[in-house]
Amino acid sequence: MTFKKIIILFYLLILSLPSSAQKEKDRAADKVEFGAELQLYPVGYMPTITSNIFIKNNIALRFRIGGNFANRQDFSGLNDEEIAKGFGGSMGLIKYFPYRKGNFIAGFTIDGWNMWTDWKDEVNSSSPQSGTTYNFVIQPWMNAGYLYKLSEKWSTGLTLGIGREINAITSGKEVGEILIINHYENPYFDSAQNRLLSGVEAQVDENFTF
Repeated sequence: MTFKKIIILFYLLILSLPSSAQKEKDRAADKVEFGAELQLYPVGYMPTITSNIFIKNNIALRFRIGGNFANRQDFSGLNDEEIAKGFGGSMGLIKYFPYRKGNFIAGFTIDGWNMWTDWKDEVNSSSPQSGTTYNFVIQPWMNAGYLYKLSEKWSTGLTLGIGREINAITSGKEVGEILIINHYENPYFDSAQNRLLSGVEAQVDENFTF
């Protein structure tokens, strides 16, 4: 078994933990949240399904699974065009701070994405190049925001975050990995090109609580 397969299987095993933890639930808080999120960043978006499993009344383990879609254009400086898509998941920790009709939240999460990038280079030359690269991308990030309680079982909110993409495994031509700094109408720093772009990260939780 190759190192790449071992890493991917290990990560998928970790992502299977919510099912067993969910059966037991948590004796400390006896609460599990399920929801849907849409995370936007300067070159793409991530729709995910989320589960927060509480280990204390105000602390929860966070798990997500979903897709990642990006159009990096030529921002990486490595190719003229890069369009990527893939799937993966997340695990992390969130702390809740009750305030009025909702909660301020802060957390740390690690994402893992299986990404396939269709790239083109030297498109204006007499010998253009193209291909597809596979990456296993690790993305640690921190976020904070506010969740507003719509009812006893539903909430919605907005969070802002900062993170870093790391191409841990690459099969094919090198493609972009970037530092992402996101807040509402924020600057996004492209370390390869030393230029600023406008970006927003929005995250909507509709959490069903048992």
